[in-house]
Amino acid sequence: MSHLLNLVERQLAMSNVRDRLAEAPSRPGQYVAEDGTILGPCLLISRECGSGGGLVARQAGDVLDWNLFDARIVDEIARNAHVSQRLVQSVDEHAHSAWERTWHEFLPDDLADEKYLHCLRAVISNLARHGNVVIVGRGAQYILPPQCAVRVRVVAPFETRAKRFAERRKISMDEARSQVWAIDKQRETFGWKIFGKQVSSPLNQDIVINTGDISIESAVQITLAALKEKLGVVPPKHIVPPMESVETARR
Repeated sequence: MSHLLNLVERQLAMSNVRDRLAEAPSRPGQYVAEDGTILGPCLLISRECGSGGGLVARQAGDVLDWNLFDARIVDEIARNAHVSQRLVQSVDEHAHSAWERTWHEFLPDDLADEKYLHCLRAVISNLARHGNVVIVGRGAQYILPPQCAVRVRVVAPFETRAKRFAERRKISMDEARSQVWAIDKQRETFGWKIFGKQVSSPLNQDIVINTGDISIESAVQITLAALKEKLGVVPPKHIVPPMESVETARR
């Protein structure tokens, strides 16, 4: 089993939604859809390449003690029948039925765009039914209702992002510029092709954070403040560093 599949398995090792909801029926940030489905709370992170959005997501998830699902994990779930079934079994019967109505029509391999979109919607919707999740990329902000999530886009000036990318990959600036541009383009193409959305638009976000002049830790603090303001989610105070003690860390 691949390293990525092991990571998926660990991230799917969550307690049953029905049990958790029975213990905390009024958990902050939950949204009840028209069909009675309970969604959230979720943190959805969209990012430009080299902006540090993945790091913001990981640090926020650590503070909140929420499960993190990045684009690789979501794709692995959508394309692998075994882990998909694990996700199905971990949610309630209503979610299970909704999943099967979508999933039974499709094979796990060689998915066309339309089939992939159906599977992607099912994966992200079921993750939202778990709640207490951070989802990075894959257009989750276009799939889930805004009432169940805080939607954050992380950006930075192109040259800043290229420099960070060059330092992280230990490559030249020219090569970094080329790769950053290509990754940005790939994400823009994905958003337009799959959802018909311009990913750089702020209209499907709650906040946009520019890490060109704001540290990653400060970006995390802004994100946590947005969760409290919009969804009433308050992280454990004892593990939230005060703003004045935060060191600048741009990646």
